[in-house]
Amino acid sequence: MVAQHRSSGLHAYVLTVSAVGLGLLALLAAAGGVADVRGQPPVFWALLVCLVVSESFPVLVPRVGTQLATTAETFAFAILLGWGTAAAAFALVVGLLVSDLARRAAPEKVIFNVGQYGLLITVAGGLYQLLGGGGGSFTARQLPAFAAAALVFFAGNLLLVGVVTSLAYGRDFVADLRDAVRVEARPYAMVFGMAPIMVLVAQAQVALLPLLLLPMLAVWVALKTAVEADERRAAAELATGQAEAMAAEHARLAEAEHELVERLRESDRLKDDLLAAVSHELRTPLAGMLGALATLSAREGQLTDPQRQELVDMAARQGDRLKLQIEQLLLAARLERSGHEPAERPVVDAAALARDAVAAARAAYPARQLVLEVSGVLPVRAVPEAVLQVLGNLLDNAAKHAPDKAPIRVQARRAGALAVLAVEDTGPGIPPADRERVFERFTQLDSGATRRAGGVGLGLYIARQLANAQGGELLATDPTPPGQGARFELRLPMAELAYRRPG
Repeated sequence: MVAQHRSSGLHAYVLTVSAVGLGLLALLAAAGGVADVRGQPPVFWALLVCLVVSESFPVLVPRVGTQLATTAETFAFAILLGWGTAAAAFALVVGLLVSDLARRAAPEKVIFNVGQYGLLITVAGGLYQLLGGGGGSFTARQLPAFAAAALVFFAGNLLLVGVVTSLAYGRDFVADLRDAVRVEARPYAMVFGMAPIMVLVAQAQVALLPLLLLPMLAVWVALKTAVEADERRAAAELATGQAEAMAAEHARLAEAEHELVERLRESDRLKDDLLAAVSHELRTPLAGMLGALATLSAREGQLTDPQRQELVDMAARQGDRLKLQIEQLLLAARLERSGHEPAERPVVDAAALARDAVAAARAAYPARQLVLEVSGVLPVRAVPEAVLQVLGNLLDNAAKHAPDKAPIRVQARRAGALAVLAVEDTGPGIPPADRERVFERFTQLDSGATRRAGGVGLGLYIARQLANAQGGELLATDPTPPGQGARFELRLPMAELAYRRPG
């Protein structure tokens, strides 16, 4: 749609400029301009030949669309100053037709060029006459009129070509115009400046006209040099931009490499922490189990049955503790690899799962006082084992940190569209600044309490990963009522389908 709009706008513009220019040329011809041309002296025809030759050897300006720049304006304005607007328009049109046909330009381009330059030379010639130019030999009094006409011709040419480029290629009109003025203004000042000299020499002594070919060649070389300098400047700017982009890319790669090195160092640090934590925590139950077994072996005949049973029970407890820690390590590794549990989750009653978790905790910690508060059925979509694992880890954490005779509260309630399962204790609590850090791997805020109870700092990490896998979240929040202690909330979205107990 945009390309079509540009195409229609370009065609309308080209047709308008061509029609106006050709119309002005027709008016000049109707006013007797062609008859005036036929009666011009030989010097006029010599200048016309020079105009055709200079127009046939243009300087390529490598902007979008590749424009042409020539020194033909020198001869056109020399004819304008010496023989009037009609003669200059005739000479310029002849030069354009010969050069465009020799280059086999497209017909629409030939028509546009004739219309464009016919418009420019007619307007410039009219302005020159309006400001007092013409009417005989060129004198110093006519310099202001000549300068105004040359400026209008130069500026009008830039504007007309700039509009074509903007419509055809979507270019920035103002930026292109600014670049064109910067590159072409000084060379074209020489091009137009040679015109009065040429007409004065031609009117004074025609035989001296060939002497002007050398400065004209110099003007052509200056124009070509300016264009080539602009090419080199553009190439230098492009190379500079590429170099800056490459430097920025190198800096980005260096930063990425630095970040990778830092991540590798952090990974090595975590591995060291893991080895230290695992070696310490696994050694404790292993040492207890091996110690009990060594005592049984060394004092087999000296022990009573109750003593022997106590040592066997001790070894079994330490073995269970070791098994639990190994299972936590394996579960953490599996969660790290997969990142989630299976997507298919059944509808279950979160309140019933809270009851089951509390029952399991009472069996594991018979001396603990566990208080359960449940308000109705809480249907959620979750894997039951995952929810039980989360609540079990939270209850284990509370049992490690709460005072021996202090109660541990478990709540199961609805909060809007969420089912909230909370575990709260009256232990030392968690500073607000550390409430996110406790969910990181191998994090133990109170190492003494944790060491006494055992653990490798994975319980809360595993609990949060499992909560996320069920579409919920696990947070450390303020205890209720505010005071000492820690409160963890497992928040799960309520199921879309109503939960029904099996009949």
